Amino acid sequence: MRKEKSLIEIRIAELNQGVHEYTFTCKASDFKNPEIEEPAFNGDIQVTVAAKKTDTEIVTAIETVTDAELSCDICLAPVHRRLSGQFTIFFVFGNQGNEAHETDGEYRTLPPSATAIDLTEDVRETLLLSLPVKVVCEAYPECNALRTDEETQTEDDQTQNSNWKASLQELKHKFH
Repeated sequence: MRKEKSLIEIRIAELNQGVHEYTFTCKASDFKNPEIEEPAFNGDIQVTVAAKKTDTEIVTAIETVTDAELSCDICLAPVHRRLSGQFTIFFVFGNQGNEAHETDGEYRTLPPSATAIDLTEDVRETLLLSLPVKVVCEAYPECNALRTDEETQTEDDQTQNSNWKASLQELKHKFH
């Protein structure tokens, strides 16, 4: 019985040492996952994978870029955003019994018989993590007011943080 070909897969059986770049273009519907098929991901998804192979491991750097159609959290107006995400995974050559690498999502053990690395699920997760938590449009004054308030609050936090650090430095010099 033959396994279905993965959407985003890198063949490693005859991969030479060094850096190798791969590009993939897919659609959200290719993932066959309701979280990705939402209206937000309606365009092409560009995936770039840089794989660096050494004697002991393969390091893959995944980068995703796509356009998304979201809705403003305040007024529900349509908002167009360009989303990008990055994720790095270390695949270590070894036996499956190595539990230290299996517990961490960024470190995985490859069996000696592995001929390919399936990155489809990792790309799906990278896409989901690239979605913004809060979406605010620029079309209406009410939405812009909230955005301006958030920016002012961030600046105030930075000012308070710098004052706190200055006081801490004074105490440090006083006691040393």
